[in-house]
Amino acid sequence: MLMTDSIEDAKSGLRGLVRKRLAAMTPEERGRLSGAVCERALAWEPLARAASVLAYAPMRSEVDIEPLIQALLARGVVVCIPSTDWSGRAILPVPITDLRQDLGATERGVRQPRATLQPIALEEVELFLVPGLAFDALGGRLGRGGGFYDRVLGNTARRGPALGLAFEAQVLEHVPMEAHDQRVDALATCARLIDCRATDSAGDPG
Repeated sequence: MLMTDSIEDAKSGLRGLVRKRLAAMTPEERGRLSGAVCERALAWEPLARAASVLAYAPMRSEVDIEPLIQALLARGVVVCIPSTDWSGRAILPVPITDLRQDLGATERGVRQPRATLQPIALEEVELFLVPGLAFDALGGRLGRGGGFYDRVLGNTARRGPALGLAFEAQVLEHVPMEAHDQRVDALATCARLIDCRATDSAGDPG
């Protein structure tokens, strides 16, 4: 119990640190850096091959991936946005064709697909674009505490890789991980594209 408590305390402290970093960014800086993140993500080979992707509707402090979504839609990729089941702590992939028309109400700061749109099965998704408060080079991810993406990435029906998207300010030397926490396979920032699986197999690059 003490170990679990210490990990949770460490996570809480890191969430506070990263939130302060994000709050210090200007809208102009966030927009410019978001564009660079999107470009690096589009250069990732698995994303270039994917026919279906689970993306997300970015919150104000997150990397704005709307240009990335628009590029994927223009390619004919099936782009899904999560529909959130708050009580069940689950997200369902819902295909959209238009970011403006197909997103409806905002719940708890998260834009949702319109209720008239139907979800698809998780196994139909070939690649996952994953937000987070913080990441490390080994694919460690620190979310907002709800566990939604840990459940998706840990689901046995998942069959595709996961790409984290972050500003450099969100990349930490180490993210504390518990048994249920899930890692991403790669991480795109404005400055680099990290293959976390290669980094993991080679050890911490230091």
